[in-house]
Amino acid sequence: MKDLYIDTQEALDQWCQKQLQEIELLALDTEFLRVKTYFPKLCLIQLATETEAVCIDPLALQDFTHLKALLTAEHITKIIHSASQDLEAIVHALDILPTPVFDTQIAAQITQQQKVGMSYHDLVLHYCNVDLIRDQTRTQWDLRPLTSEQLKYAYDDVHYLIPTYHKLQKEICDAGKEGELRSHFTPLTERERYEPQPEQAWRKVKGYKRLRGASKQLLKALAKMRELIAIQKNLPKRWIIKDDILIRIAESYAKKDHKLYSDYAVSSYSEEIQERLIRTIENFWQQGTTSQSEEGDEE
Repeated sequence: MKDLYIDTQEALDQWCQKQLQEIELLALDTEFLRVKTYFPKLCLIQLATETEAVCIDPLALQDFTHLKALLTAEHITKIIHSASQDLEAIVHALDILPTPVFDTQIAAQITQQQKVGMSYHDLVLHYCNVDLIRDQTRTQWDLRPLTSEQLKYAYDDVHYLIPTYHKLQKEICDAGKEGELRSHFTPLTERERYEPQPEQAWRKVKGYKRLRGASKQLLKALAKMRELIAIQKNLPKRWIIKDDILIRIAESYAKKDHKLYSDYAVSSYSEEIQERLIRTIENFWQQGTTSQSEEGDEE
């Protein structure tokens, strides 16, 4: 298979326009970072046809018009392994949701029923008899130039997706599970899945299940506040306020208590965060909990 690195506008546009006219299957993967940001930073886009693979450098390019057309073309199935995070990175960076998609991990879960592992490495070993070296997962993908080891890893991420797809598709058809597979793929094409949901942020706070009643209701308000700040500043949530502190505050101040204003758990934060914390808690006190039903105790 031919490998090509694309970091110029002309090369990107020409390649995408050519594939748009010629192919029906397109392997897709991404490399992104999410250590210091709320949103994923898209660092590399890997695509492959039956005959060639490309690594597209989004950090070197500005116009993605033709790439967007390729990724959203309805006659081209995009084949991805464990698609959710890759799709989220593309939604945020390019403001499109690639469709239609075929997730090899989901397909394998349906056909193999845990007979083999569900990682990309496991599926490539099972279906293609290739033992991939997976040593660049945590590498710094936004540094340039990329190393030869990084590029090999990136190309390998798409080299075997189409061959794996063909074998999985045959197994799905032989088992008569096409309808079941489509039902599992449908949520992947729902745009809201990849958008921030501040109202549901409390569900991702470690330890939330031990809270009940008013404490859980306050946690919902605090988690929403933290999420909105993280989105605004594009910073990890834990950099705003750690989970254990949110839990402690929710447990301590579900009922009005003037200790709030001298609590080190609050005063140790910046003036901006202190103000947002206190305002959120005071608003919660003012609203009271009488109108807050027990649905707050749902898991």
